[in-house]
Amino acid sequence: MTALSPRVTPDGYRIAINPIQWVASDDGHLDRSLQPPLPDLLAQIKKAGFPAAVVTAPGVSLDDYKRAYADAGMLPAPAYFGTPSPEAGVPLASTLEEAKAFGARQASLGLKDTFIAVHMPPVVRPRVDTPAIGVGFDQGRLNQVIDELGKAAEVVKAEGVMPALHPHVGTWIETEDETRQTLDAIGAGTLNFGPDSGHLSWAGADVIGLFRSYRDRISIMHLKDIRLDVREASMKAGKSYPEAALAGLWAEPGNGNLDIKAMIAELGAGFDGWLIAEVDRPTMPPYESAIVSANYLRALKRPAAAA
Repeated sequence: MTALSPRVTPDGYRIAINPIQWVASDDGHLDRSLQPPLPDLLAQIKKAGFPAAVVTAPGVSLDDYKRAYADAGMLPAPAYFGTPSPEAGVPLASTLEEAKAFGARQASLGLKDTFIAVHMPPVVRPRVDTPAIGVGFDQGRLNQVIDELGKAAEVVKAEGVMPALHPHVGTWIETEDETRQTLDAIGAGTLNFGPDSGHLSWAGADVIGLFRSYRDRISIMHLKDIRLDVREASMKAGKSYPEAALAGLWAEPGNGNLDIKAMIAELGAGFDGWLIAEVDRPTMPPYESAIVSANYLRALKRPAAAA
C-alpha cells in the first residue's frame, strides 16, 4: 500500500487546510458548533483536493480522531497551541501542563511542527476593538508574554514537536516589531516561525522582509489572502476585528491582493515546511472555498535553486 503524503507532487510542498470557513459565523467570529461532523468534513476536504487537514474536534478521543483520518484517507496537519493572555490570570503551571499534553497529542499524530501563539484577552480586547495597529503596546506586558510563551515552547519541544511563533491580529503579538522581539528573545533552538500571510499583512508588516530575516526558522505557514482596499477602508473607519471581517477583508488565496507567490518564493527552493490554507471568512460556500484554496496551493511551484 502506498503511504499517504501531504505532498501533491514528489517535489511539491506539503499542503493542508485549516477549514475554518465552515465555522465562520454571522457576527464575524468563529462558531465551532457550525462545524460538520468530523467524517463528513474530512470527506469534503479530501474531495476538494487537500491531502491533509487540521480539524478541531472537541470531545473526540485521540483514537477516534486517528481512525476518522485513516478512514478518510487523510493526514493530520500542524495544529495550534495558545498561551493565555496575561489578563486571563492563568497560572503558568497550568499552561505548561496543557502545553505538555498538546505536544504529546501532536507527536502521537506523527507531527513534528506546530503553531504557538498567545490568545486574545478573555474579556476586554483592545486589539479586537482597534485591530492591526499595535494599540495599547506595553513593553512589560510583552516581556511577560514572551517569557511564558518561551517556557511553553520548551515544553512542547520536549515532546518532540517544534513550535513556531504565530503572530495574530487581536493579540499582544500582532505587529512586526512584536514578532521580531519575540523571535529574537526566544532562540532558534526553541522557537521556529510560523507566519500568517494575512494577519501580518493586515498589521502592515513588511512580510517579505520578515521572511528574509527569519527564513531559516520558517517551518509552517498559514496561507491566506486579504483585500487591501477593505483593509484600508476598515482602518480609516475604525472598524473592529469582526466588522472588518464582515466588510470582506478575507479572501481565498489568489482572490485578494497579496503577492503570496512572492512571499513563498522568499522561503527559497529548500523550504520543506507546510503551507496551510486558511480562509477566516469565505467569499463563497465553504466547500467551494476549499476547492479554490486547494487549486491555488496545488499549482504552486518551487523556485529554482540558486546556481
